Amino acid sequence: MNSMRILCLMILIGTLVCGCAVTDLISKSNDVDDVDDVTSSTTHSSNALHKHVEKLTRQLLSTSQLINTAKTVAVGTILPTTLSSGESLPSHSTLGLQIQESLITFATQAGLKVIEYKTMPNIKISEKADKMLSRRIDELDPTISADYFLTGTYTLQENSTIVNIRLIQVPENIVLAAATDYLPNDVMWSASKVTLKNNQIYRNGY
Repeated sequence: MNSMRILCLMILIGTLVCGCAVTDLISKSNDVDDVDDVTSSTTHSSNALHKHVEKLTRQLLSTSQLINTAKTVAVGTILPTTLSSGESLPSHSTLGLQIQESLITFATQAGLKVIEYKTMPNIKISEKADKMLSRRIDELDPTISADYFLTGTYTLQENSTIVNIRLIQVPENIVLAAATDYLPNDVMWSASKVTLKNNQIYRNGY
């Protein structure tokens, strides 16, 4: 009987700790207000994109009570809804990948069990770097699975970029939580490097 009570107490403590981590990320609403309005600001600090993703993550976690922090999450690259001709701002690879990295950070800090599926089974050591991550399928473990997918899209507009993220329960493909935010188009570059031409947003040369 005593061992059963101890086991129940340990499970309760673990649940409370995970719940507190998620609640702590959601409850810091005062910090979210520090993010500049996307329609009025022309200059942004180097961590502006990270702050916008933090706001998105809080919104995501506050929209559902069905998230089980004991389950695993795989975070995907945020992709454009449509590909425009020319080099758009922000560039598809840079923006989507950085949002993905920031989502991994905040999801982990919130207490979710994030799977880094790009981890190689072995460390690849070279003269210039020690690689632990890869995007080559033949270098990764094909058996990795996750309970949730955290993914999304973005859409370029004249003055801002709409970012939509969602947490999907697999294999049922049920959306448990979703969030949308507007990012200024110069969030990763200064406003002087942004131009609009033929209804497309471009990054000027350096």
